[in-house]
Amino acid sequence: QHYFIQSNLRMAESSGPNRQKLVSQSYKNQDVEMSKLTHDTCPCAEEKHKISQGQFIKSIIYGGLDGIVSTFVVICSIEGGNFNPIFALVLGFSNLVGDAISMGMGDYISATADIEHQKAEYSREKWEFEVNPEGEIHEMIELLEERGVGKEDATVIMRTTAKYPDIFMDQMMYYELGFMPLDEDEKPAKQGVVTFLAFCFFGLVPLLSYVLFGLVHWESITAINGINFTFPISCVATAGTLFLLGAVKANFSSEKWFLSGIKVTFMGAIACAVAYAIGFVCSTYLMREDEQLCDM
Repeated sequence: QHYFIQSNLRMAESSGPNRQKLVSQSYKNQDVEMSKLTHDTCPCAEEKHKISQGQFIKSIIYGGLDGIVSTFVVICSIEGGNFNPIFALVLGFSNLVGDAISMGMGDYISATADIEHQKAEYSREKWEFEVNPEGEIHEMIELLEERGVGKEDATVIMRTTAKYPDIFMDQMMYYELGFMPLDEDEKPAKQGVVTFLAFCFFGLVPLLSYVLFGLVHWESITAINGINFTFPISCVATAGTLFLLGAVKANFSSEKWFLSGIKVTFMGAIACAVAYAIGFVCSTYLMREDEQLCDM
């Protein structure tokens, strides 16, 4: 086993991603020996803890989940109400494009607002440190004491850190305001575009069966030999994609991929079942009201 680890580490010396994979593997397997060897063999390698590769994973996962669930919810309500399935194409695509634009813009605006707010707070704290360094140092010492650090140790830590203003500012932003250091590579516009594309790509999945059946034969979108195939196929495709998104999400956490896939699929199923039930109940009620009006 040690020979296997050492050979992999020699490969990892010239490859950051390979090393990171070994680090993650050692954590998942709780392999202390592999973790020590990985860090000792490649001490100069930058350990990013999946931040760089997962920079836009949140936008992809949540944009994709929102896209596929919100589109399928529309389809479920139409099918539950027993309306013409052609409405699924009209309302489905309208909802898909409109919500994708809204989600993309919302992600961009939200990320931009967070960055602007953090920059404003950073400027204020930096000014306070420049005009009253002792006051800010004492404030940081008190914050460390509240976290259980002894006064003497807290004083040594903050007095030393204060010699390096950039590091001191990062510590102050975190302990006082709860902000992590700003990521200069963060691109709100790119994040919004990723969310928009993920929403459109995954949101198209529930509509594919309706599109394909419509292209082959327009009447078949309603039924073939009296059987509606479009909705069951859409259900299977949606469930499979939800499971896939959940499994991918687990890649960037400590959760098991199978459990993550089941959890995401189950949550999506609940939302869609509720939409189907609402469509069925509303349609039944409206039809009864219409029949009563006709009888009058």
